[in-house]
Amino acid sequence: MMTHESFQYFIDRIEVGGELRVDGWAFHDRLGACGVEVLTDGGVRAPDMRLQGGLARRDVALAFRVPAAERSGFLVIAALSPGGVAVFLRLTAGGEQAVVPLMVREDLVLRSWRPVCERGPEAVEYRFLTERGLRYASAAPPGLARAREVLARFAGVPPDQPAPPAISVGASLAAPVSIVIPVYGGKSFLASLVNGLLETVEPRHRIILVDDGNPDRSVTAFLVALAAAADQVTVVHKPVNEGYLKAVADGVEVANRLNPDGHVVLLNTDVELPPGWLERLVGPIERTPWVASTTPLTNAGTICGFPTMPEDNPPFLDAPVAEIDAAFATLGDLPPVELPTGVGFCMALNRRALRAIGFFDLDAFGRGYGEEVDWCRRALRHGFTNVAVPNLYVHHKHGGSFPSEEKQRLIQRSGDIIRQRYPEFDAEVQDFIRADPMRPVRAAAGVRMLVRRGRPGVVLMFDHAGQGGTTTFRAAEIARLHGAGQAVLLVRPTLRPSLGMPEKAVDIELLHRDAAFRFPANDLGDLAALAGALPLTEVVVSSLVGHADPAGIMAFVRALRTGRGVPLRLLHHDYFPICPSLNLIDAEDRFCGVPSPERCRTCAPANPHMRRPEGQADEGTVDVAEHRRLWQGFFDLADRHAVFSRSSLAILRRAFVLPDARVRVVPHLADHVTVTPLPSPSPPDPVARVAIVGGINVAKGSCLLAAMVDLAEQHRLLLVFELFGNLDRPIHSFHLHDNGPYEPDQLAGRLAERGCHAVFLPSIWPETHCYVLDEVVGLGLPVGAFDLGAPPERLRHWSNGFIVSPITPEAALTALLRVIGLRVPAAPRS
Repeated sequence: MMTHESFQYFIDRIEVGGELRVDGWAFHDRLGACGVEVLTDGGVRAPDMRLQGGLARRDVALAFRVPAAERSGFLVIAALSPGGVAVFLRLTAGGEQAVVPLMVREDLVLRSWRPVCERGPEAVEYRFLTERGLRYASAAPPGLARAREVLARFAGVPPDQPAPPAISVGASLAAPVSIVIPVYGGKSFLASLVNGLLETVEPRHRIILVDDGNPDRSVTAFLVALAAAADQVTVVHKPVNEGYLKAVADGVEVANRLNPDGHVVLLNTDVELPPGWLERLVGPIERTPWVASTTPLTNAGTICGFPTMPEDNPPFLDAPVAEIDAAFATLGDLPPVELPTGVGFCMALNRRALRAIGFFDLDAFGRGYGEEVDWCRRALRHGFTNVAVPNLYVHHKHGGSFPSEEKQRLIQRSGDIIRQRYPEFDAEVQDFIRADPMRPVRAAAGVRMLVRRGRPGVVLMFDHAGQGGTTTFRAAEIARLHGAGQAVLLVRPTLRPSLGMPEKAVDIELLHRDAAFRFPANDLGDLAALAGALPLTEVVVSSLVGHADPAGIMAFVRALRTGRGVPLRLLHHDYFPICPSLNLIDAEDRFCGVPSPERCRTCAPANPHMRRPEGQADEGTVDVAEHRRLWQGFFDLADRHAVFSRSSLAILRRAFVLPDARVRVVPHLADHVTVTPLPSPSPPDPVARVAIVGGINVAKGSCLLAAMVDLAEQHRLLLVFELFGNLDRPIHSFHLHDNGPYEPDQLAGRLAERGCHAVFLPSIWPETHCYVLDEVVGLGLPVGAFDLGAPPERLRHWSNGFIVSPITPEAALTALLRVIGLRVPAAPRS
């Protein structure tokens, strides 16, 4: 920690990318949480800055024993001046302030910042590995960052119209182009390719097919007949196969002779071409002379993939190429997006670049693979750039001219050459994938296709942005909906705030079975645009914890329910509707029992467990009565309430009216793990070991666990608590062994390795289900919990279950010693 007069602070993390991000905590001894500003050279406030203050930091409050530190966390985001060499933080509270040096720059390159804060990280973290990564981060086409901007591009295009006629035909190119296609094998693709070329390519352009010594002479016969029938087609006959790269070179040599000033397009035989493809592919080169290569989006094109990248994809929605391309074509005049390299399955090459740097390196790359990367990187070094064409989609069937074993060998060999010649290349590809500038393009096209088809049905789901059992349930529920043929529009508080994001931002993801399209940092207006265009079948509210505007979301859902008749289902994972202390833990760190609103008015101002939206400082007193009235109105709107235990339903009914006809009590199925009984510990361990599993905070019993450890020390018990998970406070004792986080499918083995004799769940809130219990109760060890919430409801039906009452460390320790068979020695005399 660091003290500066009356300010206490610590910097946990500094990240530099397209913007500066600083995580830490700060508070004033007397005035509580403080403001944080970023200053640059000369003490000038950063021109663009965003602060999330008031973040929960219970660890700081515990360390200082100061309640004011409970909400001392902050995340500040600021723009960095290109020529700046120093950054400071200014902390303010009341009329007091402190200026803290943060970092200095030793050079003007990206990765030259170093931290100078007295207490903070040892190094600055960089979001990107290379300077070019910053360019990729800012390369996303403007006008597609937000969902309503995407939908606005479709406003003039009826859903049943494939694309505007002007885009389908494409603006005519200024000069003829040469299209070079090596042909070896791939017979099943050939007729389709040729038909596509003759349908979509104007006669003035040259089509050059290279017959690369095909052993199947019927392929040669077809090419001979084609050249005789079509004046724009030239066939280059090679008596023996010399490999893809030599075939391409021979084809380009013919192109240079027939059309010496024309740009060159390289095509694989296993592509399917939409109308207007050539004009859109070559257009950026004609308009921008320093563009060396252009590549379309495709299903199998690594960094140019759709609907996901860099992995290969089947055609989205099993749609034909013309339909997928129409979704991209509708986007119109998007500017090209810079790439680290072109992708050779369908790539246009600028004649100017060919003259400046020559053609592919035949000597180095032999039979193929990697030659286009080498050419594109050479072009970069000569001042050119390589781009993707964001309004064009070409399908890549991935047929292949090479056997798979030879392909892998060639890829490995070419990769070694590329890394030797261009050591920065792999890092730039990683930066491109991390920045993902074509994410909004893919999202726009995906939404366009789903809107046009009017299917599948879409479930609108609201949830929090955290982890835990709710996240496990959400994944299973989304999988169930996908299995039923539904897509999911998932809305959560923004996961990664950024400059320029709207107030009350939410992250919106359209989750189809085959792809995920993300619209980060949008707002309810953007959500309304999507909800208005997509065929909603249901609204599911899993949680509104952390959302900046729960009341606004409720009003939004009400309009869908009453205006469009969309059914509403509420999932009750916690007790946030009863109180913003969603686990019902009061100011004294105990289960409150759901008292009257009058008692809540006394508790709320001093209760550190009250959950407000992340980054929203405590402002005023929470009116719990009004909070419950708001939620009761929302409950009345719901068609179905899903609760996961009888005990949680009983607690909800202490505060709300829930008609039986609308309530379903169905426990979770722990389908994320398989549980089988453990063998008995062997050999017997003289030390009794009790497993504590999960993320243990105050609600999960961290205070009580600390007291149990103290009791074990006082009585000198041969007892160790084995923690599997994490703890919100340090406990330094022989009687606690921290095993770190765990994966559910590894938990049984780890419990066996440590020789655990029993499991105890020290939770002091009435859990609505508890996945951890499902993970451990079937192992056969004694499993205990306090007589509160869903766990005891189920433990009563297990022979190895035991229930503890009252909720005290003494009662818990006594019960544990009894089931383990360990005697309590007399307390030491003072």
